[in-house]
Amino acid sequence: MAEIVGGISVSHAPGWLGWPDAPPAVQRASIAAFTQEIVDYLDEIRPDVIVAILDDHFENLYRNLMPTFAIGIADAHAGPADYWLGALGLKEKLNIPSDPELARELLGHLLGNGFDIARMGPIEYGNNLIVPWHFIRLRNDLPVVPIFINVFSPPLPSVARAYALGEALAKAVRANTSDKRVAFLATGGLSHWPPVWMEHTEESDPFLDRMRRFQTEGRPILEADPNLMVDLAAYEIEMARTANRPLVNAEWDRRFLDALGRGDVQAVKAYGYDEVEREAGHGGHEILNWAAVMGAMGGRPAKIVGYEPVTEWICGMAYATYPTAA
Repeated sequence: MAEIVGGISVSHAPGWLGWPDAPPAVQRASIAAFTQEIVDYLDEIRPDVIVAILDDHFENLYRNLMPTFAIGIADAHAGPADYWLGALGLKEKLNIPSDPELARELLGHLLGNGFDIARMGPIEYGNNLIVPWHFIRLRNDLPVVPIFINVFSPPLPSVARAYALGEALAKAVRANTSDKRVAFLATGGLSHWPPVWMEHTEESDPFLDRMRRFQTEGRPILEADPNLMVDLAAYEIEMARTANRPLVNAEWDRRFLDALGRGDVQAVKAYGYDEVEREAGHGGHEILNWAAVMGAMGGRPAKIVGYEPVTEWICGMAYATYPTAA
C-alpha cells in the first residue's frame, strides 16, 4: 500500500522568482530561511511522487471552460508556458516528470466517490508550480501529479468541499497497491489582490480589459497581445509602488495560519467566499488548495514554518509543513 509521508503548503507569488530583490533584505533573509526548511523537510520525508494541489492561472483553463476540479495525466508536464518566461526571468521551460499510472488511479477513485473531476492530458504550468519548484526542488528529480481547483471563476467550490477532496485523495493514495511514498503540495495565497479581471470588476482599466479577453478567450488572444504577461509583471510592480489601498492583509493571513497550526478543521471549513473576497482578495481563494492538503493530512495541526507580508510581491508569503507522524 502506498504511504502518505508528508504535506507542504507554500505561496507562489510570481515576484518571488521574477523580481526577487524587491522586498527589504530582512524579509528576503526570512523567506530564504523558510525555504531552506521546506527543502530540508522534503529531504527528510523522501517522497517518490508529489501530488500537487494547484490553481490554473489561465495557462490551460479559461472562463469559457473552467471545471471545478481537474487532473493532468501524462508522462510529464512542462512549464512555464512560453508567455510566462520573460515575466519570471527564465530562459527556457522545465520538463517536470509525472506519474500517469497514479494519476489515472486518482481520477478513477475520485469519480467513483462523488467527485466529478475533469481529465486533462499534458498541461503547462505557470507560476503555480514553477515558482516554488525553482526554490524547493530545483534539481527536479520528483514526479508531480497536478490537480487543479477553480479559484478564479465563480461559483467556486466551498472550503469544506476542497477539504473533502483532500480526504478523498488521501483515501485513493492509500488504496494504491504500490510501495510509493507520496507527499502532498499545495501552492498559492495567502491574501493578495492580483491584477486579474473578475466578474465584479467595476473600474475601467485598459490592462484589466486585456486580461479579461485572455482569461475568457484563451491563447489566441496572445497572438495579437504577445507581451501581456510581461506587462502583467510591470503592472504588479507599479501596483506595489503606488497603491493607495492595502495589497496584503497580514492580520487575516495570521488568523488563517493560526487555525491551520491548531488543526482547527471547523474554523478552516467555515471560511466563505464573501469573507475571503472582502478580507483576503480574489487571490485569497487559493486557500482552497491549502484546505485540500489539510484534508489529505487528516486535519492534523500544521507546522507554520513562517510568514512574511510582502507588498512588493503583492502577497502574504506563507510556508507550512505537516508532521510526518499522524
